[in-house]
Amino acid sequence: MKQIAAVALLSAFIAAPVAAQDMLAAQDMYIGVNVGSAQIDVPGYDASTALSVLGGYTINSNFAVEVAFVNFGSVDLPLSTTVDSSALSISGVGSYPLNDEAFLIGKLGLASTNLKQTNVPSESNTGLTYGIGAQFNFDKQIGIRAGYDVYKVGNVVTYQVGDAVVTEDETVMSLGAIYTF
Repeated sequence: MKQIAAVALLSAFIAAPVAAQDMLAAQDMYIGVNVGSAQIDVPGYDASTALSVLGGYTINSNFAVEVAFVNFGSVDLPLSTTVDSSALSISGVGSYPLNDEAFLIGKLGLASTNLKQTNVPSESNTGLTYGIGAQFNFDKQIGIRAGYDVYKVGNVVTYQVGDAVVTEDETVMSLGAIYTF
């Protein structure tokens, strides 16, 4: 009986690192860049070109954690006013495979947004971010991604409508490339 227990214990010690190695091999890191159109939902603000860089860690085939920096671009307003905004976010990314190469994605996380205006102190806020999109992988390393993301800019950009203070969102529609390693 002691021999069976010793063999079972030895097998567990040998098998555990192999199983852990297989699990780690399935977990990939990725980086990416996106370009798109950003829009703050405030009357008078035009769309601007958004650029972002991102990195993520795939935990399993349906879930990843992603960090991104987004530069929402500059918007020129009347009276020589320029508005620049950006965000740093961390999100959970869920994926639903359509086939071996394509899948739908959904993101939910937190973003720290920054808004700078000419002759006005810059303002920062932390709020909700979420998004939907799709990704197509050409192979195990290279893919393209299209997305629609919303960043809650909290009380950074507000205006009065009657008795209510309206808080606006920064929305981004983008197309980008993903490299997995």
